[in-house]
Amino acid sequence: MDQYSAPAQIAYNCGCLPERYLPDARGKGIKTDNRMARYRRDIFRLVEAALVGLFFVQTVRFLYGTLYAHVGSANLVAQTNDPSLIAGVPGVVDMASVQTELAVTAAAALMPLLAVLFGRLWFSPAIAAIVVAAGRVFMTANGGTTFGVAGAAIAAGAAGLYLAIVAVRRPGMLPVCLILGFAGDQMIRLYGNTADVTWRADFLPTQTIISLMLFAIAALTVIFERIAASEEKTQEPRGEIGGWSAFAFGGLLYLEFAVLGLSNTVAHRAGVDYITVAPWLTVATLLPLVAEIRELARRFLGIFDGQYRGWVWFLMIGLLLVLGFRFTGMLAAAALIVAQLMISLSWWWVVQPSDGRRNFTAIGVIFGVMVFLLLTGADFLTYEYAFIRGIPEPYGSLLRAFRGLGWVVVLFATLLCGLPAILARKRLPWRGGRLIETLAALALVVGAGVLAASLAHPIVASQPATTDQLRIATLNLHGGYSLYFNSDLNEIEQKIRASGVDVVLLQEVEAGRLVSFGVDQPAWLARQLNMQVEYFPTNEGLQGLAVLTRLPVQQAEGLLLTSQGKQMGVQFLRLMAPDRAELHVYNTQLGFLLKDSGQSVQAQEQDQTQQIQEIFGFINQNDPALTSRTVVGGTFNNVPFSDIYQYMAQSYIDPFAGLQAEKAVTWNLVNGVTSRVDYLWLRNITSRFVGVVPMPQSTHNMAVVEIGLLQSTG
Repeated sequence: MDQYSAPAQIAYNCGCLPERYLPDARGKGIKTDNRMARYRRDIFRLVEAALVGLFFVQTVRFLYGTLYAHVGSANLVAQTNDPSLIAGVPGVVDMASVQTELAVTAAAALMPLLAVLFGRLWFSPAIAAIVVAAGRVFMTANGGTTFGVAGAAIAAGAAGLYLAIVAVRRPGMLPVCLILGFAGDQMIRLYGNTADVTWRADFLPTQTIISLMLFAIAALTVIFERIAASEEKTQEPRGEIGGWSAFAFGGLLYLEFAVLGLSNTVAHRAGVDYITVAPWLTVATLLPLVAEIRELARRFLGIFDGQYRGWVWFLMIGLLLVLGFRFTGMLAAAALIVAQLMISLSWWWVVQPSDGRRNFTAIGVIFGVMVFLLLTGADFLTYEYAFIRGIPEPYGSLLRAFRGLGWVVVLFATLLCGLPAILARKRLPWRGGRLIETLAALALVVGAGVLAASLAHPIVASQPATTDQLRIATLNLHGGYSLYFNSDLNEIEQKIRASGVDVVLLQEVEAGRLVSFGVDQPAWLARQLNMQVEYFPTNEGLQGLAVLTRLPVQQAEGLLLTSQGKQMGVQFLRLMAPDRAELHVYNTQLGFLLKDSGQSVQAQEQDQTQQIQEIFGFINQNDPALTSRTVVGGTFNNVPFSDIYQYMAQSYIDPFAGLQAEKAVTWNLVNGVTSRVDYLWLRNITSRFVGVVPMPQSTHNMAVVEIGLLQSTG
């Protein structure tokens, strides 16, 4: 029986061969007797692509968050009167270092252009893969320093070069590379409770071994390619990323990195626990590798007329995303998981068959990255619109209008993803395959799903240490960053643990944004501390309030507050204390008072007044008789004895009122400016101890109060 070229078969199955080449793909002129060499080549190609894809995803996430932090740090350093006083402070980066990092990253982003020079070399994919491996080691070895950023930038740029070369020379491998990369990232983050443990310095020996493996695999791939090429009589089919495919490439990168690529981001959009979503999302990501799934997709779209099938594909994905964004619960989660399946299938639309003339893939990859950055910039504005200052009108108001428009950015990205399907009316990119291919891919998918389910373990909460008292704390996480944008959740976890608190009110938490490295901060802290977590989103599902508790949760809900600036909210938990009496906890953050925000300070103060009145109404709704033990805490963004403070003091006790001002500081700014803006207000509760725990890993300190559990009034 004739044996046919595996790359040609893959290219045909993936829709990367033009129809006129189908006879050749089915067996004319591409015979080979050296089956073992081809099988080995294909296996090594697969492993090489998987590792490069994984390193690409990891380095892009690292670069995005680190550069955001360094730019923010340099901006604050420039505002510091005496920079020498903060030398050695974690996170401090000067503007010169940031400029160097940005220059290196920009240069690395142009590395795909080297595909024009080296793409014709038969060993060029191996060179790119080896550079990726080296850069990834350099990133782990140097962490968030300038050298670490340079290593990550080189690894990401070399991965872009690899993608450009593979899109031309092995078109069927590009979707496989990215799908396995995102799936691998999901698995690693499940192991690390949504954090990437491979970035840590203690992972360097293992990372070095893995990178050496990629080096060896790339070399072996080259060897087996030469052996197989000597037996084949035709050249492998060529692909291209150009035109509208470049837009689709950028849109798909955005959807995977910012919306659907992590179980915690999908879960928070749908309002469910990420351990419920995790295995199904991994399966949905990998399913398109199964040849029969691609064949089913091809048959489904094939029933529609060519001029409509692309619109059907786009509208189906858009509808699923709208359902996932607008509703909560398992139905919304299921919609987003199916959307992820369709997005994974869409990678096959990115690589178009090459006509053999000029190939613009290198430019297409770079342009796709630019589209990705533009989309993530728009996504950033949907969270940070309230902090846009110093921009003349009407442009400032226009940028601030991004509030609540995250779903619009997502739908626009989806439209970009659908452009090749909309315009390629005579082409369906998916093909089925041999039974052995389907079974092998299906085994991979099932195994990955089982592993993901085993890694996504539920939280096991420990009980309070004592039964006659509780410690309650409030902490503004500031997105997981210190004043000068150092990120260290491990230190925050250790400080919370050492304080012995039983309930922690958290504000400004991130649940998976790119600028916070994709980490679900409240869930990560809860698992490290063995505490239950209740999260209430206030902005786009991935930013909001959270409460960690060792007490059983009887009820949990939240309310969005009227907000002229950044969207604020209040979170309510009804807890069962060890003495079997209820404890009502309210966690909130009021609007900011910013001098140059486009609104007058008076208007912002009125905004705060409206918010505090809504909080009181919410409290009265949950406790009409006002007899329950109640704690109201959070960031009130106002100083003691202000109007807001006096309003609260009419109904609640400030246990920190007798503490010296310098010992009650909860907010630290540049140039040594401090203030108290975080409070714990008590009603029907006796306080036994109060204190403020310095938190260098945030701009805010943690306020702690110890309360007795005997009913009292005060």
